[in-house]
Amino acid sequence: MGKAYAPIVHHFLKLAILIGFTAFTAYLTISGDILLFIAPKLTFYVNLAVAGLAVFTAFQLYFSIRSIIQPVILCDCGHGHDHSHSHEPPRSFWKHAVIYSLFMLPLLLGTFLPNQALAGTLAKKKGMTIGGGSVHSASGPADLVQLGGDEDPAIKELFKADKYNRDYAQLGMRLYKQDLIEMKDEWFIEKLQALNTFPANFEGKPIKIKGFIYREAGLQENQLIIGRMAMTHCIADISPYGIVAETPDASQSADDSWVTVTGTIGKMEYRGQTVIKITVQSMEPAAAPSVPYVYPDWDFASKLK
Repeated sequence: MGKAYAPIVHHFLKLAILIGFTAFTAYLTISGDILLFIAPKLTFYVNLAVAGLAVFTAFQLYFSIRSIIQPVILCDCGHGHDHSHSHEPPRSFWKHAVIYSLFMLPLLLGTFLPNQALAGTLAKKKGMTIGGGSVHSASGPADLVQLGGDEDPAIKELFKADKYNRDYAQLGMRLYKQDLIEMKDEWFIEKLQALNTFPANFEGKPIKIKGFIYREAGLQENQLIIGRMAMTHCIADISPYGIVAETPDASQSADDSWVTVTGTIGKMEYRGQTVIKITVQSMEPAAAPSVPYVYPDWDFASKLK
């Protein structure tokens, strides 16, 4: 590579990398695939990043064109040139290759590898959360109090709670009055928490849930787990949540396949904790959603008012 052309090549390599990152990030945003990697509340910042990358790309385009019109020659000489030149010491080919590969490799991997949501594989690594993760149970030693409000006193008596579970008790009373408890994406984690905080109150209640099938050691032959992946901020903090389902046809369902299950709620002991389970009445194949994650709603309590 001639010294006169080296700066031109470097400018256009940088331009190509910037165009690649800008186009790839813009594609993820426009297509909605960005939601496979971050929570919806963070998409605003990704949009800002795309705009920033576009500005940097425009500047790099200007510098690249300028490098052709007014080339910069790398040299090891002294002064005295009447053309634009640089005294930057030349790097070896391999040093340049390493530097550019640090940017190009993740871009190529992101472009050519399929965007797939994590499910059973990640659940095996992180462990499935059964029970909603409640620390303070309504059956624990803490002082329990009745909630205020205009609810039926008999229902409020069922959902006496300590200070840590008052919001879930409020949600539990709402679920208790429903003819069918549907585990939709909205408030999935919050509903699971409420159900597992007061499992005895929901025995016999109809429930419907859509999720992927997962199995782990310790389950009986007629048991499997209906799971969902919960994302707080980004793909790095994903956690699997699920409910044990019992059906004589459990062995006929493949791991990671998506199903819609309807049944009735029961309770069981799972690793020393009383949690809900589902006695399956029907289990139908279902299409995996394009964005298979559920998200915690930190403000759900205020929306119960």
